Amino acid sequence: MIQKLFAVAALSCLFATGGAYAQNAADNIRPARQVCLAGQPCVGNKVGTTAQPAAAAPVAAAPMATTPVEDAAEVVEVAASGFDAEATYMASCNACHAAGVANAPKLGDKAAWDARMEKGMDAIMVNVMNGINAMPAKGLCMTCSADDLQEIVNYMVAK
Repeated sequence: MIQKLFAVAALSCLFATGGAYAQNAADNIRPARQVCLAGQPCVGNKVGTTAQPAAAAPVAAAPMATTPVEDAAEVVEVAASGFDAEATYMASCNACHAAGVANAPKLGDKAAWDARMEKGMDAIMVNVMNGINAMPAKGLCMTCSADDLQEIVNYMVAK
């Protein structure tokens, strides 16, 4: 009997105070934060409003690290095609091909590349596109086109 009275009292307290803690639908679905970039509309703001840059001290730009360019033709080629085979190799292929993981031909290992080149470039490209042994398809460069992958293979064979 006492348990029933306690339960009824607790429920009546919940219903009596429920209005004070109730959220409306807008509160339930609003974003926790807003993403605002200077000069661009803020997510969740009214159309046409833009973020105001915070008043802060100007930040000096850090000097960019530069590397000497050995061949100006290489720079022109990268600029014309928009694809940098060496940078993509470093991002996608270097982890395995620098160390020879799972018998991957190392960059600069002429004998290993010559043995593979005996099969012909078409056979190599089939392996690159589909993967072979431990190498995944496209070497996990899913943003690379077939032409991009061909440039990377050419880069690796030339080194």
